[in-house]
Amino acid sequence: MFARMPWLPFAALGLVLGACAVTPLPAWWLWAMLAMAGASTLVTRYPLAARWACFAAAAAIGTAMGAVGAQPPSAMTRLCAVQGIVSSVRWQGHRQGFSMVDAQALLPADWRPPGRLFVRAPALPDVHVGDAATVRGVWERDYRGEALRAVEVEIIPREQGSRAFAWRALERLADHRELAGALLLGRGDPPERNDFRSAGLAHVLAVSGMHLAIAAGVAWWLLRAIGVGWGGRLAVLAVLVVGYTWLTAASPATVRACVMALAVIGYNGLAREPHRLGAVSLAALVLVAWQPAMARDIGFQLSLAAVLGIVTLGKDLMDLREWFLPMRAWPLDRPLWRVGLWLGRATADSLVIGLAASLATAPLVAWHFGMVASWSWLTSLAASVPATLALWAGLPLLICAGTWPDGPWAGLYRLVEWNLDALAACASWSAQHLPQQPTPPPSPLLLCAWPLLFLRIHDSWDLVLRVVAVVLVLLVW
Repeated sequence: MFARMPWLPFAALGLVLGACAVTPLPAWWLWAMLAMAGASTLVTRYPLAARWACFAAAAAIGTAMGAVGAQPPSAMTRLCAVQGIVSSVRWQGHRQGFSMVDAQALLPADWRPPGRLFVRAPALPDVHVGDAATVRGVWERDYRGEALRAVEVEIIPREQGSRAFAWRALERLADHRELAGALLLGRGDPPERNDFRSAGLAHVLAVSGMHLAIAAGVAWWLLRAIGVGWGGRLAVLAVLVVGYTWLTAASPATVRACVMALAVIGYNGLAREPHRLGAVSLAALVLVAWQPAMARDIGFQLSLAAVLGIVTLGKDLMDLREWFLPMRAWPLDRPLWRVGLWLGRATADSLVIGLAASLATAPLVAWHFGMVASWSWLTSLAASVPATLALWAGLPLLICAGTWPDGPWAGLYRLVEWNLDALAACASWSAQHLPQQPTPPPSPLLLCAWPLLFLRIHDSWDLVLRVVAVVLVLLVW
């Protein structure tokens, strides 16, 4: 059984955990060589031990990779020049400024900026979310954290960029223009953000695998409806996945989901059944190898934990639901009954997926923020309906209204606005009645033991034991 277990999840998990370290392991190359030597000798008789030795080798290598570019510019190189995309414009303390993502350092050349860089600019020019900015200034560190104090700011308006058509389409929205930008393009700081954060729904505004899956699902259905063959659907879907990743300016969560989707498409093209951890492990391995500092990004950690919870515990619970309560229609069933069964399956699966993702991310949320949203899986289910409808209507709207502004798109605009109103109302009600509760952070031992609760469920007794283990671990917490 262990001989058929894949190696990739062990290597990916080791690399991610190792890259979270700030300093490299002393003599990391020696530890990596010894661990790989142990893996090669244990692979025939003790395959599971060999995979854990591979995990140790990847973790040792990850500590060295994560230390590269982890520190801000030193005191000798405090002058910086950075290019990036404006993600939000706001006040911090008594100074006005804006946040940048996808930042690349022009000076010093060997520095890697953090995933989200705040720029303090007392004389702030006309800046909007989505603009491309080049900032020259001084790197500072004070009690508020690290930031770049701008001396010179050059702005390229978003209307002149390659994604100008999308921003033009959003200009005609009424009340929730910023919310639409955050939901569809992953850019913006809408006034409703505090409600989403208090309700545990911040992931709805962070363009990630959920958004990409919804977009890919509707594209697959449309391609199938117009009669495109299997191979053609896979090819078109790969192009659309890459295109949506480009449209969102390649945020880390979207890139991870894009790599996962391309891996699944490749598996299907080769007529192979992918391992449940194969796609997510490949995505994590590629992204951390490409940018090791991403392993310390909170959004990346939460997104990765949520996906791991969904493909492990969530999929097992969906299989159990299919076994005990299939809710499948018979050939002679009426259309209304078929719709009811489909809604029942979708609701049940959404509940277990939300529960699995919430359980998987709860320790990380408590570790980083000292908060936990006990009912986020229910509020996520309620918010998923208007969010999905807004995405289904909003993505075609960006293309149609962006390329043909004077077209007959009033119905699409109204549909998007209705669903954005419902989404904002859901977040506001949840923030008032089901807010997150403060909680002490878990111990490091509990944080490391938590993933053991998501091992594969084999039968109903295994599920009962897993529920008892979750209750006991929560009581210890």
